[in-house]
Amino acid sequence: MEIEYTQHLSYGCSPLHLPGEDLLSAATTPTLPADAISKASCPQPPANRLKRPHRKSRQGCLNCKSRRIKCQETKPACMNCIRRDLACVYPTKGDTRWRLLIADRAQTQIPRESPIASPSPRISTSAVTVDDLRFWHHYLVDARPGLPIGDEGTWSSQIPIFAHDCPHLLHALLSLGASYCSLASPQGYQYAPLVIAHRGKALKALGAILAKGDNCTITEVDSALATCYALTFQARHMSDGVIDFAVMVRGCSIMTNWYFRHGRKSNIFSCLQTQEQTMQTTTLPWDPQALKDQHTITRCIAALDKLQPFLRTSGHHIFYNALRLCYESLLISYRRAFIRLTMIYVSWSCMDNSEFQTLIAPQNYISRALFMHYVTIDSFMRPLYARLSLTRNLQSKGGHFLLYRWAENIYEGLPESIRGLVYDLYQCFLLDLISDIALSRAYFPQWNHELGRFVALLRNRIPSDVLDWHDIR
Repeated sequence: MEIEYTQHLSYGCSPLHLPGEDLLSAATTPTLPADAISKASCPQPPANRLKRPHRKSRQGCLNCKSRRIKCQETKPACMNCIRRDLACVYPTKGDTRWRLLIADRAQTQIPRESPIASPSPRISTSAVTVDDLRFWHHYLVDARPGLPIGDEGTWSSQIPIFAHDCPHLLHALLSLGASYCSLASPQGYQYAPLVIAHRGKALKALGAILAKGDNCTITEVDSALATCYALTFQARHMSDGVIDFAVMVRGCSIMTNWYFRHGRKSNIFSCLQTQEQTMQTTTLPWDPQALKDQHTITRCIAALDKLQPFLRTSGHHIFYNALRLCYESLLISYRRAFIRLTMIYVSWSCMDNSEFQTLIAPQNYISRALFMHYVTIDSFMRPLYARLSLTRNLQSKGGHFLLYRWAENIYEGLPESIRGLVYDLYQCFLLDLISDIALSRAYFPQWNHELGRFVALLRNRIPSDVLDWHDIR
């Protein structure tokens, strides 16, 4: 049953009038004496009556004004419009002819699905636990997404309010906070089931919205895009999350393209229209400055070329070409490397659905080896990410070495024949992360328990003399 924020004129009955309520009230309401009834019916002398407070919103949206109900005046959308799946539009300042706007707006309102169609599932969010509050705190303080570029502050201002009436977004944010909490806390492993539960609820509700396709409202697309971003960052905390990460990156691109196809603008993210230009003109060094040395890149490109004879599908070739160009850009400049990194993401989003599903299939070992190269490139990009954090006033939370869990998960899942093709690459990747050990020990003590696992892995993968040279004991 849907409860709207309306003004009820009650004449001796409850605002929530249920069938059979009259019989229930007749059976339970005591009868008043006759003299009390007569006294109540007599007119009373006028008293100093208090003026009834104003209950209608003066600056409400057009839909609430047309229905003559109280508007919560929350932006980008009020709760009444969210519940009724209407595009929430507020009148401009000084506009006194809002009734004329209502008549025009009624032509473009998108109503809720008809009763014949299956409604979107409403996942209960009323039962808030102590753990949920802990996860929400970690989301706000430690785990907020940093994209889209230019809209970073939205994640701490508008989106927490917006998530109250969007179960898929709320569960995605809780899953993101829970993932960070499970890694940063020494006993955090106990939260792993809650991470999965929140992520599952977010994906279930998100799927119901995406099933509407082009019939979605702006509010629904905004919430779906924010959910995709949150789940993209949450996947980075999962040890086996590289495929989930690619799926969510593709989802962000698909949802963003919806705005361009329909000529609409997001009510939450203001920088989507210029996102591509922002990526290419961000304040990175113009002067040529290589991120990696020639020897390391040469080894990585040689490992990538070993996979070339095994490429079978168009998705393989698209991914391979994007990776190779990105390796070469690491020797040129920060800016070139950043642009080429985004081209890897574009390569995932440009594939048709069948190509992408083939690329991420569990038994597609060549694809997994290609993803190992993506993880390595992402590791090499850490100096670039640090520079971007400075220019965007984002504080680093450490834990960058946790990327080793993606690589280890991929490496362990490959057959012996394919492992040999990426072994040199894997060693380059692990050696690149060694510098994070001293940094995390000095500045990010919350990761000490995870550092122990990483050092144990290094002892099994890296020759002992190399570890001694890096003072790894």
